[in-house]
Formats: sequence, structure tokens, C-alpha cells
Amino acid sequence: METSALILKIKRYNPEKDPPRWTETFNVDTKKGMNLLEALLQIQDEQDPTLFFRYSCRGAVCGSCGMKVNGKLALACRTPVEGLLEETTLIEPLPFFPVIRDLIVDMSPLFEHFRKIEPYLHGKPVMPEREHIMTEEERKAVDPYIQCILCGICFGVCPAFNREALFFGPAILAKAFRFLLDPRDRRDKEILESVNHHQGVWGCNTVFQCVKVCPKEVPPTHAIVKMRRNILKYRLVSFFSRFSSLCRSSSK
Repeated sequence: METSALILKIKRYNPEKDPPRWTETFNVDTKKGMNLLEALLQIQDEQDPTLFFRYSCRGAVCGSCGMKVNGKLALACRTPVEGLLEETTLIEPLPFFPVIRDLIVDMSPLFEHFRKIEPYLHGKPVMPEREHIMTEEERKAVDPYIQCILCGICFGVCPAFNREALFFGPAILAKAFRFLLDPRDRRDKEILESVNHHQGVWGCNTVFQCVKVCPKEVPPTHAIVKMRRNILKYRLVSFFSRFSSLCRSSSK
């Protein structure tokens, strides 16, 4: 079987020993159809068992193997080595998140925000003999936002964190919109109130970087813009409702 050499330079970090550094070069014999995750596993098995990185499903479902590859954020299991053979490939951990060891980062900030939006269905009351029924159009509207795998790649490219460190992040706001769209969820007003601040939808720069890099084609910026519109609509309805009440009171 014909093989080609892949040259990887990986940023290493061991908090017990030394500051971040570039390792010596790793050379990996590749085969057709091989991806970057397989190359990292080969290094771990055959050259350096102390190399740390995170992975699980190997099929772009779990979101565990996000990293920076030649300056671009990607899932290692979705990155074919064929496009990396011409020059040395630089591998770094995801930006924004604190590094725990080598390519493993602490994703606690993402999941802390995730818990704030209560990411589970708060169902509307329904008769015992009936189920919550969605139309095909409603299901199609929700589908793009269900695809998010919480890989953290969108956090790594989002410029909003430079201005607001506690910004919820694109993935979390996309998840909030997923439940706002779901006709079975009763929390329309509550969801909008939970993101109606500068750590929520008003903190977004709307530069669409998250849309460009998402490995599952989730469009967080579209969700953010639509939630902003809904918030403004609620404000207008509330304003005119109070205005009408004042007018009726003054006419008595």
C-alpha cells in the first residue's frame, strides 16, 4: 500500500513541568482516507504515549476532538491528511478555553452557560390521550439547531469574547433558539428574557465567523438576529399595551 509522510508539530503543555512549547517534529506514515485523529492516535501508540488529546466517537458526533490545525479550527476526525502533506502541520489546542494538558482544554465555561438556558424541553400541558404534535415545517425549522454538538469551535473564533468575557457564546444562543422555535416548549417569553442582555444576544458582533466554521452547519448568528427581532417585537407590544391602558384610564 502506498504511503506518504505527514509532518506534525504539536503544541505541548504539562502544567507540572514546563510552559507551552513546540515539540520535536513527528513523522507519520499515512494511508489513503486517513484523518488527523488517526494520525494522532498513531503517534500516541508508536512514538509518544504521553501525548494528550480528547476524542470519543470518531464520527463528528461527540465534538470532543476540536483543535487548531494550521491556524484554522476543525474536528480532527473530520480533517483528511491528504490536504496536510505538502508542509509541516501545526497543531494547537482550541483557543479561548484554558489548557489542561497538550490538546485537552477545560470546556467548563461553555457548559456553565449551557446550564443557564435549561437546555431541555419544558413541555406545554397536554391531555393524557394526546401527544405534542409538530408539523413538518416546524420540524424543519428546528432541525439546523439540533445539529450542534457543543464542540466549542465557534467559541474559538468568536470576537465577542474580546469585549465581554462572560458572553454566552454562539453555540449556547443557538441552543436557546432551538427551544424557542419548538412549538412544544412553553417558555417563549422566559427564553427571550434569559438572553436579553449584553452577555446574550446583544453581545454578538454579527460577523458570522461561527457560521463559517461550524462543522455541523449550525447557523448561530441567524438565531441571534431572529431572537433580537422577537425581543424588539415583545417590547413594542408591551409598550402599545401600556399606552392603550393609559389612554383608557385617562378617558374615564
